[in-house]
Order: sequence, then C-alpha cells, then structure tokens
Amino acid sequence: MKKIGLFFGTFDPIHVGHEKIAKYFLEKYFHQVWFVITPLNPDKVNENLTDQNIRLEMTKKYCTIHKNFEVCDIEYKLPKPNYTADTLVELKKNYPDHNFSIIMGEDNLVGLENWKNYKKILKEKLYVYPRNTEKSANSTLKSHQAVIFSNAPLMEVSSSKIRNIIRKNKKYSHLIPDEIYKFISDSNLYN
Repeated sequence: MKKIGLFFGTFDPIHVGHEKIAKYFLEKYFHQVWFVITPLNPDKVNENLTDQNIRLEMTKKYCTIHKNFEVCDIEYKLPKPNYTADTLVELKKNYPDHNFSIIMGEDNLVGLENWKNYKKILKEKLYVYPRNTEKSANSTLKSHQAVIFSNAPLMEVSSSKIRNIIRKNKKYSHLIPDEIYKFISDSNLYN
C-alpha cells in the first residue's frame, strides 16, 4: 500500500514552513505528501480567504515541480464547511489501495476532541509537528496511540503574516518558495 501523508490547509499561500514540514515528513514517513486544499475550514469561516480556485492553481504550480508532492482538491466536491473526518471517508472510498495518515500541527491536536467525528480521525495515524504557541502546551490526546510526535522543524511563519507583509509592500521572497513568489508577483495577489 502506498503511504500518503495528508497535509491539510488553506495554503493562502504555501510558505517555507509548509515546504520544510512537507519535505521532512516525505523523507521520514511517506511515499507521497498530498496538499489537501480546504476551501472553507470551519474555524476560518469569517476569514477573508483568497478564492479557492486561485489557491488550487497556486498549489498545483508548486506540486508539479516537487517530486512526490501532490495537490488534492477532494474537499471542493464535499459540503462546506469542510470537515477532516468527512474528507477521510471520501478519500478511503476513492483510493482503497492507499494508506492515509494526517500531518498536523501540535496546536491543532489541542481541541481535536471538539472536531466533528474526531474518533474517526483517530482511527488513522496523526503525525504531529511542533508549534510554538500557548495552545500547543496541553492536549488530552498527546498519549493517544494514533498520535506520533515528530522532530520536524519548528517554523515561525504563517500565511496570514505573509499576506500582511505583502499588503504593506515589504520584502517577502525569503518566506515563500520561488514558484509561489513568481505566482504571487505575476498575479498581483494580496495587494
């Protein structure tokens, strides 16, 4: 069975943190890492996200030049807002020969028991990377058998910070992969 790491996110935009984390997990654990673009995260309903098709196009450009990175738009076909448990059901139905695991930040592990059908999520392996936030400090699920903590790099960058930097006309090329920088510049995105 092909081992697939599911890296969920809005990816608005993909940044060097996403890239380093995805490369780390690909090298250590998986045959492929799929960037699962979430059109509407239930926790971000009121955020002003970039159009989902632009985020999809940007992520496709990124994944096409990186071996064993794939873009996954399955959540585009599912009811909104998107819930991880529902996405897992659909992926398993569509790809029965794949073994899926979730890549998530430690901050998302906190409160996971409040997610829709979280027990279905815990039937898969959760590969958790460190996050430097107060939310990361405690989780009742830290010792759950499905949870695997990694030594992935600790990244201090976020997509929302990058969007703000771009709007202020400050330098940001060091925060995003080259192909994402080109896409943002060519599209005049976030200005």
